[in-house]
Amino acid sequence: MNIQSLIANLTVEDEADRSYAAEDLGYANNAEAVLPLVERLAVEPSRKVRETIFLALERIEDPAALIMVAELLGSDDAFLRNQAVGLLQRKGAAAVPVLLARMHDAEADVRKFVLDVAAGISSPDVDQIYDAAMRDQDVNVLIAGLEYLGEQRMTRFKLTVEAIFLEAKEPMLVCAAFAALLRIGDAASWNCIRWRYPTVSRVPNWQLGWWIRALGDFGQAGEIAVFHEVLQIHDGKMAPDTIDALERFQNRHGRVAITEEFWKLLREMLEGAMAPEDKLQLLRVVGGFGAPPTIGDYLITLLERDDRLMKLGAIDGIKRLGRPDLLARLKNLRSTETDPEIAEALKECGTTS
Repeated sequence: MNIQSLIANLTVEDEADRSYAAEDLGYANNAEAVLPLVERLAVEPSRKVRETIFLALERIEDPAALIMVAELLGSDDAFLRNQAVGLLQRKGAAAVPVLLARMHDAEADVRKFVLDVAAGISSPDVDQIYDAAMRDQDVNVLIAGLEYLGEQRMTRFKLTVEAIFLEAKEPMLVCAAFAALLRIGDAASWNCIRWRYPTVSRVPNWQLGWWIRALGDFGQAGEIAVFHEVLQIHDGKMAPDTIDALERFQNRHGRVAITEEFWKLLREMLEGAMAPEDKLQLLRVVGGFGAPPTIGDYLITLLERDDRLMKLGAIDGIKRLGRPDLLARLKNLRSTETDPEIAEALKECGTTS
């Protein structure tokens, strides 16, 4: 059957015949079929036939197919938009030129859908699309671009994101840039973050958790005292975030020493009301500090309490602390411990982490 006959069959009454016509047009791989197939999508009542039309358009290798499918990103029909997104993603780098052209569309929603497509294409060619997004005057398009840069860990855009973070006025835009920096940033990004928010007291409450996380991920070893300041100002409300950040800070800088004043505050937290998982984590964290020595003395006293949770946490903390005298005391407890879980924790007391 020739191309024109197949095109005519797109409008026949029988659904199966319409579907077969669309399928055959795809296999024919003829540019003449592109416009009739796309036009049929607007009026075709059958989901099955619509899906077959998209498969046909995907098989047609003429550039017009990609151009017209990209036009569907502006459709009011969510099915057509979603199918267009999937098809263009499967085309990969070949779709980038038409997508880049659509980044000049007057409709911001269309530009956001272009970013949805780009997020599913694994090719450095999509950098051009993200470059355009970072210059977009619509804040929602810019936010969408920042979210995708962070999700995909596109570190080559770090300087651009830092500049947006420093200059942004719209709260949601600041949030999006901050969130992206937490994924693609580095120690230099911390300088940028401190430039906007030089002290913990200057950080808006809704960004405080991210600021603390950035301190843990990017802060310098000499800034350990900032954690003390955070806990002093915000009491226990930010304790879980701060404990997480402290552990990441230790993973980067090793056995950093803290002051007696900071240790006193942490000890008071351990003696106060905390969620069990937070208390266990904090006991592990305090064992990772290089000083003061009173940390080890405190941890060993916890083994004498009738508190199973504190015992388990203390064992973990002592292992991390690695003091030979305290590890020897743990070994001596093996033969007398009757609690199976605590006994298991004592088995490898010579191991530090």
